[in-house]
Amino acid sequence: MLSEYREVFIEELEEQLQLMDEVILQLEQEGETDRVIQSLFRAAHTLKGSSAAMGYEEMKNLTHEMEHLLDQVRGKAIAVTGPLIELLFQSLDCLKELKIDVLRNDGSLTDISSCVGDLQSFVQLSTEIEVRESVDFSQLPTLSLEQSLKIQECQDHGLKVHWISLKLSPECVIRGARFYVIHSNLNHWGEVLHALPDIDGIDDLGDESLELQFLYAGSQSHEELQELVAELTEVTAVKIEPQLTDLMGAIESTESTDRKSDVQEQIVIEDQGSVFNVKPQTQTQTIRVSVERLDHLMNLVGELVIDHTRIHQVERTQRRQFTEESVNELGQISDHLSRIIADLQDSVMKTRMLPIEQLFNRFPRMVRDLTRDLGKEIELVIGGKDTELDRTLIEEIADPLIHLIRNAVDHGIESPAQRELSGKNRKGTLQIRAAHEDNQVVIYVEDDGAGIDPARMRTSALQKGVISPEEEALLSEREAIELIFRPGFSTASKVSDVSGRGVGMDIVRSHIEKLNGIIDIETQLGQGTSFKIKLPLTLAIIIGLLVKLNDQTFIIPMSNIAEIVRITRNDIETVRGQSVILLRNQVIPIVWLHDHFNMPRGNEEKSHIQLVIVGSAEKRLALAVDGLIGNQEIVIKSLGSYIGKVNGIAGSTILGDGKVALILEVSGIINQR
Repeated sequence: MLSEYREVFIEELEEQLQLMDEVILQLEQEGETDRVIQSLFRAAHTLKGSSAAMGYEEMKNLTHEMEHLLDQVRGKAIAVTGPLIELLFQSLDCLKELKIDVLRNDGSLTDISSCVGDLQSFVQLSTEIEVRESVDFSQLPTLSLEQSLKIQECQDHGLKVHWISLKLSPECVIRGARFYVIHSNLNHWGEVLHALPDIDGIDDLGDESLELQFLYAGSQSHEELQELVAELTEVTAVKIEPQLTDLMGAIESTESTDRKSDVQEQIVIEDQGSVFNVKPQTQTQTIRVSVERLDHLMNLVGELVIDHTRIHQVERTQRRQFTEESVNELGQISDHLSRIIADLQDSVMKTRMLPIEQLFNRFPRMVRDLTRDLGKEIELVIGGKDTELDRTLIEEIADPLIHLIRNAVDHGIESPAQRELSGKNRKGTLQIRAAHEDNQVVIYVEDDGAGIDPARMRTSALQKGVISPEEEALLSEREAIELIFRPGFSTASKVSDVSGRGVGMDIVRSHIEKLNGIIDIETQLGQGTSFKIKLPLTLAIIIGLLVKLNDQTFIIPMSNIAEIVRITRNDIETVRGQSVILLRNQVIPIVWLHDHFNMPRGNEEKSHIQLVIVGSAEKRLALAVDGLIGNQEIVIKSLGSYIGKVNGIAGSTILGDGKVALILEVSGIINQR
């Protein structure tokens, strides 16, 4: 049965770890507040319960110690300090290692003994415990589903729910009366939801086990309740623990005692601190769907798009040959299918879309750690978190963004002392934001640092042998700045854990270009640098321009096309043996795609030539083709492992006539020039 919940547990684990990351950062930046501490405590408690239910003992033990520490913080016994924050981050990192163990599912376990020991030692050294009597209270009882629902109801009304464990004095003579008085007092202050033992069994307790337990709901804080109960007559020891709803255990317990039920409800997990949250039927119902199913559904939609293109092709062919009414009917069916498939495609696309917030939320902790390691002061500003992007792209763009952020923190933003000398604020600003522009997603990584010095770029590239002296003499300022994307280039004076190994920015560009994206850079010396990344909304279906080369059809992604021009042969000029065209004062090299793919050129006697101007960042290239067919939705298909990666080819697709057409990889063609 546990295997059925494993995927659910992993999803909740990732959510809670991300929440803890954010809350610990918030605790460090904003200081101690009841809301922040409670959120962190609730997350630790949730993970403790769910990991225990799944049988992950290491994670349960670690979160138990975290919960105990946070309970002391919540009770004001431990203050929030720098060492406490570091310990919480250390514990969170251990939990992330345990998450990797869970994902591996190979029986390997991270050693957490050191972290658990640190948590225990911190509590012992930081608290002064007033012990009125050495007390070893028994374990709290397991609650039924009805009791768990009652707790949830009380909390929804703003009440705090606690377990109150207390011991009566051995000299207590009339125990039943004392139990009744305590019970009455608690009901006067709030409401007793459950009591152990019941009043009939109180006189059966031995002298060494005069322990009473009450599940109590009231408005008092932990400290206020402690004081009230401690003042009760003949009470010698008190322990108060918060009780959070744990519907998972209650549900599993209910299922184990009612296996014969014909109707089983599926309860969706959707609450900050509980694994399962029973939602009213009037609210929107949600289900979890595996990524593999969504990918399969997307593939099926792609096949529908291909088949519809073929139907449309058949309809056009039939219309040219026949005029029967059946041909008109075929056209109507084709148009109706087009609308349905477009709606279906849009719906499937939306199911694959996720807010980019899931990616951006990783960065505050990373920037915090980097700034501490480098001795810098940086404020991270994040915008456009609700911008949606295909989940595949979110995963793929993570590494390039991490490279850009590390580069900005290490190279871009100066140290506080340097910024003061430059007349700037000691604290630098790093901004990461996303937005939708022209059916694409644009991501900006901007800093207000020193900017990029073209002269320094030239010198460093020359010293490292990235460029020759002849090439250095011909570089414009723009081209000098773009040296940052050359393999092996770095301006770092020393190699560190952050950067300076001569790798990174070239990987960023190549990775983004493989995603059919474009990266651009704008910089101003002394003012800062901005990286702009443009990505398609999805990698599965694109709009492409169909072009002819002899008898073959090729496809150029529309996202790479700047414009299309028609020129005469007299418009072509030659610079250093390279055919070029002058277009609005910009010299653009011309590439005959026939030559690139070792195909014979088309009719050389044509007076006019069709040029497709494509671009990657600031680079432009004019692709000479024999003819233009038109735009079309293209379903991208991989060439497969047998063919492998081909320079200049991004994939293939199936056209309306059933033939295969190759999709050009514009960045690959440009980089080969």
